[in-house]
Amino acid sequence: MRVSQRSGLFSGIAALACATVLLEITLARIYAALLGEPYALLAVTLSLVGAGASGVLLYLAPSLARPPALLARMAAFSALASGATLAAIIVVAQRGPSSGTEPASLASLALVYAASTAPFALSGLALAAAIRHAALEAPRLYLLDLAGGALGGLAAAAALRAAGAPRAALAAAIVFAAAGVLFSLGSRGGGGADQRRAPGGLVATFALGSCVLLAGDLGEPWLKLTGFRRTPLERVELEAWSERGLITVDRPRSGTTWLRRDGVAASPILEAKTAPQPQPEELGYALQRGEGPALVLGAGGGRDVRAALKAGHKEVYAVEADPGVVDVMRGRYAEFSGRLFDKPEVHVIVADPRSFVRRTPLLFRNIVVPSADTVAASTAGALALSESRLHTLEGVGDLLARLAPEGTLVMARPEGDFDRLLSLAAAALRRAGVAEPKDHLFGCSAARFASLLVKRAPLAQGEIDALRRQCRKGKFAELFAPDRPSTPLRARLVAAADARAAAPDAAADLTPPTDERPFFAYDVPARRLPAVLGDLKALRAEHTGLFALLALLAVGSGLLALAVLAPLLAGRAVRRLRPGGAAADESAAASAAPPPPPPPRACPLFFFAAIGAGFAFLELAVVRHVVLLLDVPAHELLAALVILLVSAGVGGLLTARVSPRAADGAASTAALLLAAAAALAAAGLVPLVQWSYGIGSFARAVLAVALLLPIGLLAGSLAPLGVKLVASISPALLPWCWGLCALAGAVATALGVLCAMHLGYSVQLLAAGVAYLLAAAAVPPPAAAGAAALGHDEGPPERASAAAAGPPPGAPAAGAQPEVPEVAPTA
Repeated sequence: MRVSQRSGLFSGIAALACATVLLEITLARIYAALLGEPYALLAVTLSLVGAGASGVLLYLAPSLARPPALLARMAAFSALASGATLAAIIVVAQRGPSSGTEPASLASLALVYAASTAPFALSGLALAAAIRHAALEAPRLYLLDLAGGALGGLAAAAALRAAGAPRAALAAAIVFAAAGVLFSLGSRGGGGADQRRAPGGLVATFALGSCVLLAGDLGEPWLKLTGFRRTPLERVELEAWSERGLITVDRPRSGTTWLRRDGVAASPILEAKTAPQPQPEELGYALQRGEGPALVLGAGGGRDVRAALKAGHKEVYAVEADPGVVDVMRGRYAEFSGRLFDKPEVHVIVADPRSFVRRTPLLFRNIVVPSADTVAASTAGALALSESRLHTLEGVGDLLARLAPEGTLVMARPEGDFDRLLSLAAAALRRAGVAEPKDHLFGCSAARFASLLVKRAPLAQGEIDALRRQCRKGKFAELFAPDRPSTPLRARLVAAADARAAAPDAAADLTPPTDERPFFAYDVPARRLPAVLGDLKALRAEHTGLFALLALLAVGSGLLALAVLAPLLAGRAVRRLRPGGAAADESAAASAAPPPPPPPRACPLFFFAAIGAGFAFLELAVVRHVVLLLDVPAHELLAALVILLVSAGVGGLLTARVSPRAADGAASTAALLLAAAAALAAAGLVPLVQWSYGIGSFARAVLAVALLLPIGLLAGSLAPLGVKLVASISPALLPWCWGLCALAGAVATALGVLCAMHLGYSVQLLAAGVAYLLAAAAVPPPAAAGAAALGHDEGPPERASAAAAGPPPGAPAAGAQPEVPEVAPTA
């Protein structure tokens, strides 16, 4: 089979990007199952860290991949990435679950992270080499890279559901190997006698080996996770992967089993003949039984659905965001649960709960929001990075708006969250026009879980007495009542308009979360953040999410600093070790014409770092809000990312006809427009999304595309334009610039999440605007027409030291365009 070099390059890049995203999403789900949801953020940035490290490495050692061995080396890197993927998934799977709080566990976690980074570093070498030596094709390469990434996201969604995360990782290894095959075929597609061919044996070995390993696992499963987060392996009866994570079900005991997602969202499944025991979530049924429809937001294993039926409701609407949970309940555990989800009076809806509440025209007599957290996860701060759109000031307001005039809302959380839940409910009632929120609230707890009842109308004394009887009957502890607030703090929280004024010295943040800052489980006040960070032992044990975020920030910042300093220090060391040292330089200067001045490096490097940080800030904030517009359950995030990636790729392609002379103006304009878009989004994105909840699904999807498309087109144009400019000045700088762009994106990801948790998404969007303003100010100037800069290829230390001896093998002659290798089309 004969494939042209150009076709081999383009198809290989697309396959490489597909494999990268497929592996990244798969590892994120495995990290969440084994280590906890916060560590999924580490996996999400693996590709950025790997690409950043490989870009700097290629700058320091350009002989790793350049003509005439370019495609051959890219094939070898892709094949090795396939092997590294196999090694990484085995290491990760065999490590087993860990809390990550002990020194030994931290060392093991570092090993797992390093092993997981290896495939991305190898694939990043191939991509950086393509950008370095095919700069004129950067717009098309960028389109194929992002389109391949979008395809990898779609493949991940299908593979996780159909085959599970370990097998999806094996599939990623196969796609990496396929990219190696495509590069290998391209290396045999011509290019002259000096064209190096790819090591066919190496590529074939990993291609066949990965296929054999996947086929073997399909026949006799050998690649299994050795344990699950907070769930002993011997207790698990069922494992099922969905797009949202790993679903496990324990072996039944005494007519009850437990369904979990990633080991934390525990929900009981009751056998058909088992009657549900009284729980605090049933407080509303003590006031009214069987009157009007009931709504359960988070159906889970169906325990709250069964309780609503027991209370006499003839219509129960059960909303579940994870379709995998519904499949489990209607499949393996349908008979066990008495076909609960198929009963005629039960209406199961697979949708985002907040979106359903906003668009349904129904009014409910009882609304129940069960707790999705385990006490252990809440105590350890494992869900601090997770958004909860129902537990915000606006979310509770939406729930109150769907209540009948005498209706009740019951929200359950671990007992440690009760004070913040009380503050949130009181603020939402006050916003709804209630003068005395305390008269509408009643709370109790059992087994370390608390429930807060919120009634639209004031609670009469007879209703308070009925609730107390329910508490005594179920042996619940009363936490709050209109006439007994239990603690002075709770009395102040429901009476004060500002939670900070009610509890200025509280150890936890008791202010109501908002859609701007929807992190209910994160309760570290900004004033206590330095103290929390200073106690490393407590940080690892009690603030797992924050610890994982800071670990990412530390790793990314350290690598970014190293990526900036290492080439500078290496260049200085080479100059000192050069024979004759400074004296030789002075002698050469006296006897020869002065060499051309070195091209500027500060502007190109700063420009790429700024656009990398700006895109990370902007993507995090915009996508998190746009997902609420898309009515594709469990695929909202993927759909938003696909729209953004494809539009960014198209934006890069549109720069193909922009000449290097006009590229600086186009890049400045695009960066300034993105800064303006970020400022507009900071002011209006949250209100726009809140308004859109009430319109139809198609209209919301059109709005989502309208928001993402211009951002993608503008952001996607900046990198190819930057490549054009740097290629006209000093092509050897391209890998270094690309590496800094990726590492700045990793650092900005961690900073962006931390910023959103403390200050809100609007401030994060403003940070994106500042980054793009800095990028506009640092756009590299194009090379002057006819200047030697086009032929000047100032490289890293090893090339600078060999300049006097002539160009290295495969380097272009003076006056040529070094960014166009033999794989690029002739003019």
